[in-house]
Amino acid sequence: MAIKCRLLKTVTNLSAAVSGVDLFRHIKNLMWTTIPALLIALVLFFILGNGQQHADTADITKLVQTLKENFSVNFFALIPILVMFICSWRKIQAIPTLLLSIIVAVVMLFIEKPMTKFGELSSILQDGFVSQTGDASIDALLTRGGVQSMMWSISLIILALALGGLLVEFKVIDSVMKPLSTSLNSTGKLILATALSCIGVNLLVGEQYLSIILPGKAFKKSFDDAGLHPLAMSRVLEDAGAVVNSLVPWSVSGVFIAGALSIPTVDYLPFAFFCLLCPVITVFCGFTGIGIQKQKVKKASIEETVVNQ
Repeated sequence: MAIKCRLLKTVTNLSAAVSGVDLFRHIKNLMWTTIPALLIALVLFFILGNGQQHADTADITKLVQTLKENFSVNFFALIPILVMFICSWRKIQAIPTLLLSIIVAVVMLFIEKPMTKFGELSSILQDGFVSQTGDASIDALLTRGGVQSMMWSISLIILALALGGLLVEFKVIDSVMKPLSTSLNSTGKLILATALSCIGVNLLVGEQYLSIILPGKAFKKSFDDAGLHPLAMSRVLEDAGAVVNSLVPWSVSGVFIAGALSIPTVDYLPFAFFCLLCPVITVFCGFTGIGIQKQKVKKASIEETVVNQ
C-alpha cells in the first residue's frame, strides 16, 4: 500500500528523476527507512494514547448520523480511490492516474445527481465543494477544495522556486556545497552531509522541490565516486528533503498543514514522529551500511581490466 501511495507523490517522482533511477525501485528502496520509522511512530502514538482518559463517542455518533443523512456513504464512494490503486499496481504514471480518477469521480457525480449542471461542476472544480448540512463542524470539514484553495500554496512554490533559481544562477549553492562534497571520505559522512544539506535548503528556502534538486545535483558526483548506487542518494533526498518540509513553519507543506488543521507548525512538530525519524534512520543506515546498495562493476570494464593485465 505504501508503494502504491508514494507513486502519486510528486516529490517521490522527483527524487527518482534527479538520481536517475527507476521510480518503483526507488519506492521499494524507501522501505528500508519508511517501515522502521512507521513502526516506531506507531509504538510512540500507542504509548501516548494509552492513557486513562476515555473519548466521548456521542459527538462522533452524531457526526456519523449527519453524514449518512446528507450523503451516500457506501462502497461506491471508494471507486476513485480504487482506480488510483489499480493504476499504481499497473505502473501507470502519476498524471494519467490522477486524471482518470478525476474523470471517474465526475461520472459518479452525474450518476448520483443527474440534474447537476456543468456550471455547477465548474464551480466545484474552481472553488471547491460547499457543504450545507446544517452541522457547523461537518460543513467546516467538507467545505474546501478546488483550484482557488491551492493558490496560496502555489504562489509560495513559485516564489520559492524563483529564489532557488537565483541561488543557482549566482552559484551560491555550488559555492557552499561543492567544497563540502569533495572532502567526504566515507559513506556515512556523505549521506549525513546530503541529509543536512536537504534540511538546510528546507530551512533556507522552504521548498521541498529545491531541497531535492539542489543537494541532488551537488552530491551526485560524490555518490558516483564513492561507488554508491543512485538509489542510495534518491532515498536520502526524499527522507531528508521531502519529509522534513512539513516541519518547517514557512515551508509549502508546513503552511498548508497549519492552515488545514488550524494548528501552528511548532505545535504538531514534536508529534510528527515519522517526519523526525526518517532523516535519522537514513543517516543511521549510511553509517551502518544497512540497505545501502553499491554500484555493480560492468562486465565490459572487467574484461578491459583483464586484457590490460
